[in-house]
Amino acid sequence: MRNRCIMQLQAETGTRISEVLGLHLRDITLSEKKMVVQKGKGDKTRVVYWRSDEMTMLLEKWLTRRPSSSFLFSTIRSNDKGSQMDPRSFRVQFDKYVRQAGLPTWTTTHVLRHSYATNFLGDGGNIRTLQIILGHASLATTEKYLHVTDKDVAMAMRGF
Repeated sequence: MRNRCIMQLQAETGTRISEVLGLHLRDITLSEKKMVVQKGKGDKTRVVYWRSDEMTMLLEKWLTRRPSSSFLFSTIRSNDKGSQMDPRSFRVQFDKYVRQAGLPTWTTTHVLRHSYATNFLGDGGNIRTLQIILGHASLATTEKYLHVTDKDVAMAMRGF
């Protein structure tokens, strides 16, 4: 359940795996579907939101089962139970899920972030807003998520 929450939260918020694993209990507000990323890349703090009620229900369930820890997603089966999960350790587990699902080997936790960004823009989101959501200092970094195709141009020019 913990790993499902981690993956879904990352997919619904566009956060980095290290940001999700660094969350503390105080960083989430279930009633607002909100999380505060305290120490993002460059030590920047930002607020992001998830959309689904399913994510809220998963988190509510996880909160009743999680080990005692200040971290939202801590280790559960080791000598250091309750400590912060290491992103590399989570990636090993993620890779196992990728293999079990028959997904391409290039599928990584960072692909969840890219997918979020691509879907956000594809659904009509603003690139400047995406820059803030992803915590990029430079708009140029966010622009790598722009995948303009001939079909996109045709649809825009025809008013669709």
